[in-house]
Amino acid sequence: MEKNKKRNAIIIIATIIVCCLLMALIEIIVEPIYFVKSLMKIIVFFLLPLVIMKHLGIKLFEKQIIIDKKKIAKLFIMGIIIYLFVIFSYLIANNVLDFSIFINSLSSDQKVSGKDFIMVALYISLFNSLLEEFLFRYVSFIQLSKFLSKKIVYVFSSFLFAIYHISMIGSSFPLSLILIMIIGLCIGGFIFNYVDEKDKNIYNSWIIHMFADFAIMSIWFINI
Repeated sequence: MEKNKKRNAIIIIATIIVCCLLMALIEIIVEPIYFVKSLMKIIVFFLLPLVIMKHLGIKLFEKQIIIDKKKIAKLFIMGIIIYLFVIFSYLIANNVLDFSIFINSLSSDQKVSGKDFIMVALYISLFNSLLEEFLFRYVSFIQLSKFLSKKIVYVFSSFLFAIYHISMIGSSFPLSLILIMIIGLCIGGFIFNYVDEKDKNIYNSWIIHMFADFAIMSIWFINI
């Protein structure tokens, strides 16, 4: 039994790392058009880990998702607070830090102009965030927690979440800013894990992630 747990943990960890490397290769090297890239992310971040877990005999979505309206309301309030916090932090830091590198990197990476910004921003905030929550929370945290200690899984999923995002947009940033972003993303990953831990589903973290992305999209919109 212990042998199977170790084997499953190794395979899941390897799958998650491969998924991140594949997506980084697609985004940085291949650079397909946005629609193709979105389809490939569905395959890499959703279908591939789904097939691997099914092969391992892991029961998927075994717990019925019960939507607590009061909890959803609290999560939306938390999401709004996070949105305001990110915007407020940007307004303060904008006088100190040069955000043009971030904006240019984001625009170049997504290949987006002003005319199609709304559609892309909605996709990133609503659907892309869900794909990332599936890989980094449902697979990397909820499922991996069945085979490894919570402390290890908290650190692993949060750190990988941060490194993945830095690899997408952080190559042109100064080292000091990259370190700040890694710390911030790791903290975000810890928060997302924490809100999902009790209910063992990802709609909690998805709502918060969605609002954080809304804030980033708002900053992007202000500057394009």
